[in-house]
Amino acid sequence: MVVDLDGSLLRGDTLHESIVANLRHPLVIAAAVVALLTSGKAAMKRRLAQTGRVEVALLPANAAVLSLMEARKGDGGQVFLATGADSAIAESVAERFPSIDAVFASDGSTNLTSHAKATALTAEFGEGGFDYVGNSQADVEIWRRAHTSYLATTDRSAAAPGWAGRDLEVLADPGPTRLRAWGRELRVHQSLKNTLLFLPLIAAHEFTNVFAVAATLAGFIAFTLMASSVYLLNDVLDVNLDRVHRRKKSRPVAAGWIDPLHALAGSLVLAVAALTLGFVIGLGFALVLVGYAVLTLSYSLWLKRITLVDVVTLAMLYMIRIVAGAVVTGITLSFWFTGVTLFLFLSLAFVKRYAELHSANGSSRRLPGRGYSGDDVHAILALGVASGMASTVLMAIYIQSDAVSRLYPAPVVLWLVIPVLFLWIGNLWIKAGRGQMHDDPVIFALRDPSSLVIGAVVLLLFVVASMPVTAELFGRIASVR
Repeated sequence: MVVDLDGSLLRGDTLHESIVANLRHPLVIAAAVVALLTSGKAAMKRRLAQTGRVEVALLPANAAVLSLMEARKGDGGQVFLATGADSAIAESVAERFPSIDAVFASDGSTNLTSHAKATALTAEFGEGGFDYVGNSQADVEIWRRAHTSYLATTDRSAAAPGWAGRDLEVLADPGPTRLRAWGRELRVHQSLKNTLLFLPLIAAHEFTNVFAVAATLAGFIAFTLMASSVYLLNDVLDVNLDRVHRRKKSRPVAAGWIDPLHALAGSLVLAVAALTLGFVIGLGFALVLVGYAVLTLSYSLWLKRITLVDVVTLAMLYMIRIVAGAVVTGITLSFWFTGVTLFLFLSLAFVKRYAELHSANGSSRRLPGRGYSGDDVHAILALGVASGMASTVLMAIYIQSDAVSRLYPAPVVLWLVIPVLFLWIGNLWIKAGRGQMHDDPVIFALRDPSSLVIGAVVLLLFVVASMPVTAELFGRIASVR
């Protein structure tokens, strides 16, 4: 039996994986392009494979194809790998899967695909002397010369396509639907974080201003597009780290349900759409959006590997959304409001890192792709709780500011926010310590029932403080005394 590699034994394409693995090395990409233009596709594959950056052991495999290979081997048959991938990668795959007896692959001059592969296999085994597992129209000629033909697919409802030219046995390794996979990859639920753009609008009591609400909504859409673009790029750049992560390995790019080059193209399209909308909204907002994109990209590439710098960057990524909301509406952020939110976001960023360290179960080894080890968990805990308490203290000072007095007829009611905020921050850290924090802390807070109740109480307190009747009531109570 002969098995194809890209899209058959493996869910993905090793050429695309090679390109992605070298994205941080532009000189290698440039050399590969030169090789393609001067010597052809096989030479390009050889140039990329020579870097050895593709983690073959981590590439997701098609379970149905793997089962067939092992069954054939168990019955005393031979299994061969025939692929257009470079021989260096093909040999690494053969080492990973012991059921493979020998390899046919591209050698730097011959690109072993389609007719070239069919010719090589026929010369080796004869017409009809082999069974073949393939996945695309490039395999049609090989299927025609095979004894039994198999179609490898990740589509649970797939049937033999008409272009195959013959009956095929389907080997399905069913994954999520394309729509569901892209929905997960774009992290649609993470758009909840972009509701922070509405915070200046709410804090300034401008939520009845139709123009301001419409502008903020447009800004929300632009940030959501840009955030999804960055998520795609981040998952492409960190695909190997995600594949060894307990939870992130199920992300569609890491799991092989979405091709990394397709994700890269999607990232570019979304970024262009976000910037176009950003400039339509206004130059100031567009510059903030560009700043967000640059900071996020810097975080993905290297800042998240630097101790404490990563936490400050995360806090700034939360904060920049509030700044964007202020810019798009023309609202000026007060000093104390900025201080409260900044320290609160620092605490949330520390929660995110603490949760990751806590999940390491006390291991002293370094977290993959991070600047921390398990030994840092106590320092992170102290810094995070201190930041949260600092935000509570600043909130108390903010309540006494002139800005609050102008907006709220009964600011004394807002003092009740202090114990409620303390309760929420403490609850967040206790849950993180119990290992119950498995998501971005902002998303967790927007989904956690207790956080939602606390948020509703805080909102109610602000509403009560903003009502003139509350001030009159307190005035009457004071006069009675």
